[in-house]
Amino acid sequence: MSEVSPQGGLKRIMRVRDGLAVTVGIVIGAGILATPGLIAGYMGDPWTILGIWVLGGVVAGLSTLVLAEMAAALPNAGGKYVYAKAAFGPVAGFVAGWSEIFVTRAFSGAAKAVLIAGYIISLTGRGSVPILAGVVCIAFGLVHMGGLKTGTAFQNVTTIVKVLILGAIAAVGLMAGQGRGFAPDAVFTPETSGFLGFALAYQAVAFAYYGWEDAAKLSEETMDPGRSLPRILIGGAVAVAVLYLLINVAFLNALTPAEMAASDLVAQDAIQSVLGGRTGTLVVIASLLILVSSANVNFMGLPRVAFGLARDGLAPRAFTRLDDKGTPTVALGFITAIILGLALTGTFEFLIRFMMLVAISVDSMVLLAFFPLRYKRDDLERPFKVPGGPWLPALAVLLNVGVLVIIVATQPALAVGGGVMLGMLVIGGLTFARRDPGGENAA
Repeated sequence: MSEVSPQGGLKRIMRVRDGLAVTVGIVIGAGILATPGLIAGYMGDPWTILGIWVLGGVVAGLSTLVLAEMAAALPNAGGKYVYAKAAFGPVAGFVAGWSEIFVTRAFSGAAKAVLIAGYIISLTGRGSVPILAGVVCIAFGLVHMGGLKTGTAFQNVTTIVKVLILGAIAAVGLMAGQGRGFAPDAVFTPETSGFLGFALAYQAVAFAYYGWEDAAKLSEETMDPGRSLPRILIGGAVAVAVLYLLINVAFLNALTPAEMAASDLVAQDAIQSVLGGRTGTLVVIASLLILVSSANVNFMGLPRVAFGLARDGLAPRAFTRLDDKGTPTVALGFITAIILGLALTGTFEFLIRFMMLVAISVDSMVLLAFFPLRYKRDDLERPFKVPGGPWLPALAVLLNVGVLVIIVATQPALAVGGGVMLGMLVIGGLTFARRDPGGENAA
């Protein structure tokens, strides 16, 4: 029998396996399908390509360790917003929460809807990307009106299918490929290289890994969160990193970096180069299933962020409204509308570049929250603690900040846009904080 969260009526029904499905489901999707070609085009060398995927995995893994301690100590709906607010006050919480709603998760969901629409058109030969992307968004909204049990059941099934498909693609590439990408003459010199090439490639890698923390948004709906959340977060991050490396080795076994860079769907071209025939069509169908699984979690996690913000007075109170299944329906409708709007107007590569600039900025702040929470909040019970004292969290912060500096230095126009967005969020946070009637949101 499920428990009811004492915070606000959300039901504790998510098990470890559900949380792992959420993590793997949202992380593995548009990123591994759409970014390997972009990354190969910026790197040009097989070992450099694999190296930047490893770097992305290390940053995600270290960040996950830090977040796991905070999530276990503060298992409330909202994820990163909760930790920023507890450490730095309501303005920081507002920035962390609304940056996910308006930028990181909404842009991600929109990019996935656009890709799903494009794949449908490539299979059927007809249709409009905006119209199909809109239908996809509305369909996901309706699925999640059925409640978290419906959403997690759908996620569990599609995640199993996804892992099996990607495992099969990796197996075919590893066993039947000829090692073409690792040949000495396979290396090419990219048009964009140096720090800018690194920054662009890393933004694509970071997008592919992004979502490693998403299960924390469902903390209040997780059974025994103190024990379960660290297992979900860390287990999910490790599983994704291993699978990504295997898949990229498989791609490089079948294609050269130049061929990957010229491909719109590397998985399709890699399998077709090995098996021939109509196997490419089968890969497109499989890719659709993968994207559906990944996009599903955007519609599952984001309404819980809006719910947590509203409960603390940092979003419209209507977002706390739950139906009899425990679903924050108004928040779900709002999120669906935002993702739908972006899906009708955005382009994939710009969406992920802008998204990751804002995401890495906010994540650096959230990771810094570890230190005041660890050393000033003795009242918090910590079922899980990051090993290595302050050194591993400090390394996680330094890696994120270092990458952010390179991105800002090499893409000043994008940095200005990201800075304007973050500045608007700070102004919004200050406005909501002043409206707080009685100190409920005090730091």
